Amino acid sequence: MYAHNVASLAKSLISSASRRLGVATPAEDVSDIVDDTLSYPLGPHRSVPLSPHYAETTPEHLAFVVQPEAPGITPADRVESATRALSRIVERNFGREARHWLDGKTETMRGGGYLRSASMGARFGSSFDRHGCSESFAQYEWGPQLMDTLPAALFHVVRAAMEALPGLNPALSTVRCGRSSGSHQVSFELDRPLALAALQPLMDQLGLGSRHAGLMSALAFVLGARFTLPPDTCLVTLRPTRSGIEMRLDVNLDALPDPPAQLMALMRLQMTERPKSLQGLDRWMLALTPDGYPGPGTVSVLSVWVRPDLPARLALFLRPALFESQPVAAPVPPRPAMPVSAAADAWGVPDWAPMH
Repeated sequence: MYAHNVASLAKSLISSASRRLGVATPAEDVSDIVDDTLSYPLGPHRSVPLSPHYAETTPEHLAFVVQPEAPGITPADRVESATRALSRIVERNFGREARHWLDGKTETMRGGGYLRSASMGARFGSSFDRHGCSESFAQYEWGPQLMDTLPAALFHVVRAAMEALPGLNPALSTVRCGRSSGSHQVSFELDRPLALAALQPLMDQLGLGSRHAGLMSALAFVLGARFTLPPDTCLVTLRPTRSGIEMRLDVNLDALPDPPAQLMALMRLQMTERPKSLQGLDRWMLALTPDGYPGPGTVSVLSVWVRPDLPARLALFLRPALFESQPVAAPVPPRPAMPVSAAADAWGVPDWAPMH
């Protein structure tokens, strides 16, 4: 077992991947939260400390989620660390107006009532392209105080979703901020089996009915003809955007009793007609493969998402090999392996302005 510090490994992986992808180094923006929350020896841990993720629409980006896991860390510490890191990045990269908007969105999460009721806390994520930070977000555990703080459009979407799909329960509230706009989204968990066909009424109500067949086909194909997901294996995320509601379905592959052994082959086959996506995936996987390792790691989450203006597209989150195994004795040429969740997307709004 390695005695390496997890923070050092995380920064090493981020640094090498940014060079290989040709994006701006994230070091200045994320070093504080990585050092503060991941400074412990590598060893058995409850969750993946750093999860890079790939999305079809932004294959050239380096995006990742940080799970604060320092020994003795509390849910309140996670909320404080994630919010502080997000606030610093937003003000440094997007300006004071964006920071002011963000402060209003996170006020409830920073309050004593929410912190006392939290059992998990929060996670932090960010995405970088060649110009620097393109987006950052904090993902907060759902609490009873959060429903009334949602923007009006999202509040109505959440209520409609819970009425349209029985068993849907809010689990996470995510505040996202990018160069030109900010948004708020809610993720739901399901404590019962989910037949993909059962999403049709919900998607009809959200103005996404025409995208249902594509979403169901893409996900079922990559999962090896699985059309029903077991309880507690997926999250449904809804986000109002300028073009309509964005819906994402995340599948926790670790929770599936029999995930497909050929997941990456099926995913690549699904993207056959989108050669740029395939090229981007291969380049991303090579960039995330550390020297001396045969591949970047394993997939823990598979995502499919749609919008009124976007057909079904795939994303995945990676459990990096760097945190799970030792390198081979002699360096070998990196090759694509099985990589993992939330879909990042370019926003393309000319001036920074809150969506909701």
